[in-house]
Amino acid sequence: MLKAIFLDMDETLCATSLADKHAANELKLYVSDLFPQLNVDMFLERYIAGVYKKLNDELPELVPLLTDELYFRQNLILVLFKEQGIELSFEAAVAIQACFDQSRMASFDFFPQMKETLVALRKSYQLVVITNGPVFSQHPKLAATEMQQYVDHIIVGGEEPEEKPALSIFEKALGLVSCKPEEVIHMGDSLAADIEGAKNAGIKSIWVDTQKDSDHQQLAIIKPDYIVANPADIQAIIAKLA
Repeated sequence: MLKAIFLDMDETLCATSLADKHAANELKLYVSDLFPQLNVDMFLERYIAGVYKKLNDELPELVPLLTDELYFRQNLILVLFKEQGIELSFEAAVAIQACFDQSRMASFDFFPQMKETLVALRKSYQLVVITNGPVFSQHPKLAATEMQQYVDHIIVGGEEPEEKPALSIFEKALGLVSCKPEEVIHMGDSLAADIEGAKNAGIKSIWVDTQKDSDHQQLAIIKPDYIVANPADIQAIIAKLA
């Protein structure tokens, strides 16, 4: 019998990629005005890659700074400007990072129908958000959406010893709702973190297909129990299970 639902946040409950695009557009306008000599498109492409830790191997000198996400991103901006021959003050990097953060949070919100979906599901099930990511980025998102009003528990990976797909974070969630794995289902957009993590914990899963080619290549190895294109379709799946 299903008693609880575990939920990822980014690209599952909330439109993170849309907020990223809005923030990138605002940042482009900001830095273009101040630094006309900058190749803005190159900077933005590498900045976003760096934020998502895709430049760690290329920029190992920044890796030790990851214990402080804000400081890491500010120094990432300094390095990326220096790549283009522009010496930037730390104060300017702080302002650039603030522009991105403020623009991102101004547009960060749930996907359509997700608030109503959570309200409806919570009438019958305990809801737990399990989100990977640092406190610096995840807590403002949770505050912007007032997530605590819609779910029973929130687990931020950056505050835990391990993040998804680690078994420990799913075990913590099970403990919070006093459930066995077979009494829970987990929904998320990451095959590696959400679906494989849930499977290893003995929990059924719903995969949110965001139409990435790289994800579809993994489907032969990582197989969710259910697949949805619209996260709000979780209600139909839960109704069938009930």
